[in-house]
Amino acid sequence: MIKCWVRLGNGGELELPTVTGWKFCYGTDTPCDSFFLRCLWERGQERALSAACRFYAQWESQRVFTGVVDEYAVTCGKDGLYLELSGRGMAALLLDNEALPAEYQRATRADIVGGHVAPYGVTAVGGGGLPAVTGFTVSSGESEWSVVRRYACYYGGVVPRFDRMGRLVLDPPGDGEELRVRDSDPVTGWEYRDERHGALSQVAVRRRTSTGTQWVSDSQFLAEGGRARKIITVPNTTGTAAMRYNADYQLRAARRERVRMRITVAGAFLAWPGQLVSVELQGCGANGRYRAAQTEVSCGSEGLTTTLVLGEVDAMI
Repeated sequence: MIKCWVRLGNGGELELPTVTGWKFCYGTDTPCDSFFLRCLWERGQERALSAACRFYAQWESQRVFTGVVDEYAVTCGKDGLYLELSGRGMAALLLDNEALPAEYQRATRADIVGGHVAPYGVTAVGGGGLPAVTGFTVSSGESEWSVVRRYACYYGGVVPRFDRMGRLVLDPPGDGEELRVRDSDPVTGWEYRDERHGALSQVAVRRRTSTGTQWVSDSQFLAEGGRARKIITVPNTTGTAAMRYNADYQLRAARRERVRMRITVAGAFLAWPGQLVSVELQGCGANGRYRAAQTEVSCGSEGLTTTLVLGEVDAMI
């Protein structure tokens, strides 16, 4: 059974009544995690959630969502009186806030977290392997999420994500426990997609007027006949290491969604983004080992279902 409650602006908490339907979507990057739920409601309490700012959900004594309340509605109709509540994960706080322009001589993890994450009450974990970046600049109009993402992705090769406790995770996904999906599991449908359009075979990063170009190539895509080159021009002051970071990132990001396996299984919270998933279905030519990129868990007319969007094990998620 699921238990949900909200925190009010004054620090108080309110447990929500019986939930009749819900959906939780998890992933990395944008769009961020999101939730929607419908529950029974009592007449006269229409404005009770006006100060609700945080949302928490628990499934079988395990926290499964921490987020920000975006909207609620109380509706009275033929089905009776009910509440609908929706919102996003804690990444919303970084997406919704604009960063102050800044220039760091040498930006470290502590600088990025202290200046662009912690002020919003967000806790960051991991990231010990992220490098110090010389000449890191925060542009006017850039969101705090963009600052964190650019620092972690470009220079550390890590896609930042939020866990179910609402913490910002700055480590790459670990292998951990692997989910096996077999014929004995209640699989209700699957789809395999390989999209070559958008993948890059080669990336070049060059300085605007001076000499020096960094090249990176996707040898596998080239061997498969892929031919798609991207050339990026950067300021003359850009260092060689930064150019290389940019080139590597562009190549990996372009391959990020090339392979996608979407599979729906009856049951709730079967896997989380970053978790390894082994597909072993008889007669399926797309069997193999994947990494979960997105997870959608819902309870509705079809009962409890978990839909996993899987990508290549070594792809950015």
